[in-house]
Amino acid sequence: FWIAESFYSEKWFEKAITEYQKVLDDYPDSNKLAAARLKQGYAFAELGEKANARLFLKELLKKHPDTNEAKFATEKLKTLN
Repeated sequence: FWIAESFYSEKWFEKAITEYQKVLDDYPDSNKLAAARLKQGYAFAELGEKANARLFLKELLKKHPDTNEAKFATEKLKTLN
């Protein structure tokens, strides 16, 4: 997760997306799953890929509805029309 965060902070969004996906695939019980999905959505939005951003943010809302990340995802989705 933290490797992905470092890529994201350096604006290497493609690499960040890949590393966040590793968290989702390799650590299914991690407490960082909602955060990884949120940041994937943000990274896709930064790349101008609004459809992919919406996909990840909606998945977050479905799988982690009662998290702070879900609140951020809801707000971000409002800007992705």
